[in-house]
Amino acid sequence: MTTDVQGQPLPAAGEAPNLDLELLRGLALGGKRSQELEFLLASQAQGAADYQALALTAADVSLPEARARGTFEQLLAHRDRMAQSLVRPVGLKSAALDLLESCERAFKVEQEAGAPSYWQLEQMAYRDQLTGLRNFRFFSNRLGEEVHRAKRYRHQLSLVMLDIDHFKKFNDTHGHQAGNEALKHLALVVGETVRDTDTVARYGGEEFALILPETSKRVALELAERVRANVESSPVLLEGHHQKVTVSLGLATLPRDAFSVQTLVGAADEALYLSKQGGRNRVTPFTPPTSVTFRHRPQVPARSCSVVGSFNGWDPRADPMNAQEDGGFWLKMELIPGTYEYKFVIDQVQWIDDPLAQERISDGYWGHNSILRLRG
Repeated sequence: MTTDVQGQPLPAAGEAPNLDLELLRGLALGGKRSQELEFLLASQAQGAADYQALALTAADVSLPEARARGTFEQLLAHRDRMAQSLVRPVGLKSAALDLLESCERAFKVEQEAGAPSYWQLEQMAYRDQLTGLRNFRFFSNRLGEEVHRAKRYRHQLSLVMLDIDHFKKFNDTHGHQAGNEALKHLALVVGETVRDTDTVARYGGEEFALILPETSKRVALELAERVRANVESSPVLLEGHHQKVTVSLGLATLPRDAFSVQTLVGAADEALYLSKQGGRNRVTPFTPPTSVTFRHRPQVPARSCSVVGSFNGWDPRADPMNAQEDGGFWLKMELIPGTYEYKFVIDQVQWIDDPLAQERISDGYWGHNSILRLRG
């Protein structure tokens, strides 16, 4: 009989139908810290416990409810035994790793020849084992770096949050293995749609994140719509049958919608929520609560006028203005409070500063940019 470190008996192979090693690996080696896992468990205790959802959120593993519940119950019991034996508190990740190692010995799980290298361990720490995408830990680090770079060099940075529609119903209908196949299929479709400079990560559960460096809101919206359309037109192959899946997406851009990592994620997540509330299978850009109205009347008749600035990457196609009967143009634009530089572009050719602006600054090309200071 095999025992754990406290001398408690462990079941032999085939005797633990409600203990899942994949879930233990996800908890022990995944990107979430022990404090985050404790918080997720505590939130379950406050309401009707949904261990299936907990396994998906905490470890990105899709399991039946009974198997997920059994694994968490045995893990908590194992942690209590470890804490009693060591006479000190034990984190969930440490308990999961210890239980995993004990079970692998008890179940005689075959290991790959040779111990993994440091590089392999590092890759495991930053990659989602199911989809092969970057995981939440890598996403958090990369997004922080990209936000710092965008602010320093005054570049655009867009973030897209993506969620599979009705994923729990999909699992309940087709089984959890089918759910895993859907996640892997989605990762492949999204990875083939984005550009080489973009980062695709599994944010957690059925939610994915796309970091789009140097990408304006207009371009990010076009890319997000391509992702949505490609997923909808690429059904998952399940045992010889094709099953349609769709996704909802939310989009936010720095500096137009946010100035920090936290506010950028929050804005994209809020937009994702609106996509799901609005009927799913759609892309929703974040809309800031504050706005400004630009007005300009060219000195000579013009066919078109657009506003460009630090809020849209100086893209003449991003924000065309509305024509008026008197020859003027106007545009109401939603922006978060901040300081921006801008110009008007007449007929896609002539770039001029705003004659009504109270402040200007050199544009570095023998001209001036107008200054907008928007307050909340």
